[in-house]
Amino acid sequence: MDFLTAGFTAAFAPGNLLALIAGSALGIIVGVLPGLGPMVGMVVLLPFTFGLEPSVALSLLLGVFCGGYFGGAVPAILLRTPGVPSSIVTSFDGYPLTERGEAQTALSSALVGSLAGGLISVVLLMALAPLLAGIARSFGPPEYLFAAILGLVLVIVANRGRLAQTTILTGIGMWLATVGIDGPTLAPRFTFGFWDLQNGLDLVALILGLFGIGQALLLLEQGLLKTDNLKLAGNRLGLDHIRRAFGYPRTLLRSGVIGTFIGLLPGTGTMLASYLSYDVTRRRSRNPESFGQGNPEGCIAAEAANNAVPAGAMIPLLTLGIPGEALSALLLGVFTLNGIYPGPLLLVKEPQLISTLYWSMLLINLISFAMLAVLLRPFAMVVRIPPAILSVCVIVVSLIGIYAVNNRLFDCGVALVAGAFGYFLLRAGWPVVALVMGIVIGPIIENRLRQSLSMGDGDLSHILTRPVSLVLLAVIVLLVVLPPLSDAARRKKRAGR
Repeated sequence: MDFLTAGFTAAFAPGNLLALIAGSALGIIVGVLPGLGPMVGMVVLLPFTFGLEPSVALSLLLGVFCGGYFGGAVPAILLRTPGVPSSIVTSFDGYPLTERGEAQTALSSALVGSLAGGLISVVLLMALAPLLAGIARSFGPPEYLFAAILGLVLVIVANRGRLAQTTILTGIGMWLATVGIDGPTLAPRFTFGFWDLQNGLDLVALILGLFGIGQALLLLEQGLLKTDNLKLAGNRLGLDHIRRAFGYPRTLLRSGVIGTFIGLLPGTGTMLASYLSYDVTRRRSRNPESFGQGNPEGCIAAEAANNAVPAGAMIPLLTLGIPGEALSALLLGVFTLNGIYPGPLLLVKEPQLISTLYWSMLLINLISFAMLAVLLRPFAMVVRIPPAILSVCVIVVSLIGIYAVNNRLFDCGVALVAGAFGYFLLRAGWPVVALVMGIVIGPIIENRLRQSLSMGDGDLSHILTRPVSLVLLAVIVLLVVLPPLSDAARRKKRAGR
């Protein structure tokens, strides 16, 4: 219990508290702005966190991570334009409520849902992470190898509607991760004689280019957001509306649990959590026909699940070192850049840091809710900023941040090339997250495969004698085999009608 107390104290330290507030405010702003989102906010901030203490840097980025989902509901409800993709579900009932002049009801429901989902998921994270870490202590290189492969397979399965695109991007990401001098053999790989490539491609430059600059270019192309109909009665949320939103305890609890467990599954993301929670709530409602017509419970279900995903995604990241999606992949980069390697031993080696993260995530949810409750109108008016100005600012700040990391113009060039590539991928609707997952997980697979081969003197058959490896292998095989069979059965059933 001492580490929980120490983490609680560290979370309330002035530097950490300031980072939480600043991160939450920035997260809400990028969440409110359609076309940006928490990923852009995090990648732009990332280079500026290298001089900070790990707990402060992570709290700052987690504030953007969680605050972004709080802010995403505001334009979804007021403009039917989601700030983050998953908030589109919130607009199903939120915008009809706004049209009826009940925007306060919709916003209160969504924000109370976000608060409850966030708190429930953090409590589940605190309860489940030690349990999973205990299981994961039996992990060796073979188990890590299969866990990393499982992460990639889940990403591909989750995007099986775009199987070829996802596989190609994952492969490109893994290839990009091999560029540079190979550590064990000191052999140059894919450097093509360029000295600058010997150190490899900087992870921050790649991610910042793909998501930050790529998204900014896309936003620049999309033009101005139509905000002529933006109407909001009152500067803050009303207490009566907030109290009424808490009158759905079962929906709040169920949606928070759904979002947490969806977050556990790599590659599934917040969109699935919002849809699933919304659908379950509608089916269990006494008035299912009212959903889509302006039912506040729909806003609660979507936002509670949506906001529970970040904490859920932290469980595989902290216990196995496997990021669940692009945002947690970015957090993995922050961990490793600070010399901290997530995995089964992290809770043993860095108990205070992990405890600080738990308490920080609880505080972020409370701070984000309080900020929006009190400063609702100023945050909502952020959408009036012209996207052209925002895009230019994001690109300039991104390049400054990239240069500040290593003082190398080469990294800025990498970011610009990655940004142009990311823009075309985003414009074409390709899953950019698969590329990032390939970049992040590729080195894990390579290193663990080498260690596994070393353990068996070049023979890999010994990994099949390890129970956990076999379980993970069986899960991988099931994930590869079952979805095509399920799809085929569904097509056959549809054809037989």
